[in-house]
Amino acid sequence: MQIHNIFPLSIFHDTIELDEEERNNLVKLISNSHNTSTSIHKPENAWTGDIHGHEFLLSKPGFEKIYSLISSKINDYLNMLAINIEKIDLYFQRSWATITKDKQKIQFHTHTQSNISFAYYLLKPKNSGGIIFEMNNTPNSICNNIFAKDKFEKGLIKESNIYNINQAMFDFKQDSIVIFPSQTRHATMVNESGQTRISLSGDISLMLKDSSGFEHIMPNFKHWQKIQKPK
Repeated sequence: MQIHNIFPLSIFHDTIELDEEERNNLVKLISNSHNTSTSIHKPENAWTGDIHGHEFLLSKPGFEKIYSLISSKINDYLNMLAINIEKIDLYFQRSWATITKDKQKIQFHTHTQSNISFAYYLLKPKNSGGIIFEMNNTPNSICNNIFAKDKFEKGLIKESNIYNINQAMFDFKQDSIVIFPSQTRHATMVNESGQTRISLSGDISLMLKDSSGFEHIMPNFKHWQKIQKPK
């Protein structure tokens, strides 16, 4: 018997090393954003700047270097996928910080409005929580949600293996950057470190420079026309 595993989901992982002066400056800027937050979040959830009025972080003064370094890694990710970056334009659609204090976490979610998402771990103490990726219906799901958690609990699925798992957890270290398709469902583990974890996250949109002859990839926004409002 042979098993042929095909159609992978690839999670890109690399490192961006910062000197401590640069790291401390970014932490200070992010802390200032947190202190001027527009609303209060639930105590069990991490603070995420994108829904608190700070969703364009990489365009702010002081983030020029990390903006450039993250941009380089995004290009590496596209090269891994053999996408010709000469034919596309890429835009940081949103970028924000997350601050996860002790006993907090980020709930499962997706970023369906964009193409590529990333997380960079600016401060990542030990035991501060890894990232979890989840797929409700994997390619091997012969029935809807057959590999969901409750199916294991009820004994329908006898054991977890590489053919039926629908979750994978990675506990990346400080200075790691992880890049993945935006529609990938993800969350974080609870921070059990007693310290604060800070990450930079962002969503990226991909557009063709020249859409002539293409049907499905997004045309460049430079050719879009704004719809007139009723007079």
